[in-house]
Amino acid sequence: MSRWKEPKESFRNYELEANDMVKPLSDNQCYSLYDIVLRKLKMSNSEDRDKELKAVKKAIETKKYIDVYRLQSIRTGFKGQMAQNARPKDGQTDVNRKKV
Repeated sequence: MSRWKEPKESFRNYELEANDMVKPLSDNQCYSLYDIVLRKLKMSNSEDRDKELKAVKKAIETKKYIDVYRLQSIRTGFKGQMAQNARPKDGQTDVNRKKV
C-alpha cells in the first residue's frame, strides 16, 4: 500500500461546463463572479478546483459584451490610497467664479 495518492484521471470538460454556467448570467453577475474567482484562485486549492476556477475565469473573459477594462480594474484593483478614497469634486481644481 503506497503512501502517495495516485493522480486521478479526469475526463471532465471544464471549459464546456464553465461556458454553460456563465451563459445565463447577466453582466453584473459575471463581474461579481469574476471577483470571487480571482479571490479563490489566490487560495490553496486542489488541482481539480484550480482547473474549474481557471475555466470559469476564461469563460467570463471570452464572453461577449463584457467590458474588458472593467475586468482589468477588478483584476488589478485600486493601487493607491488616493484612488480608493477619491471623490468627484477632488478632480476639480478650478474655482467656479461668477462671470461678469
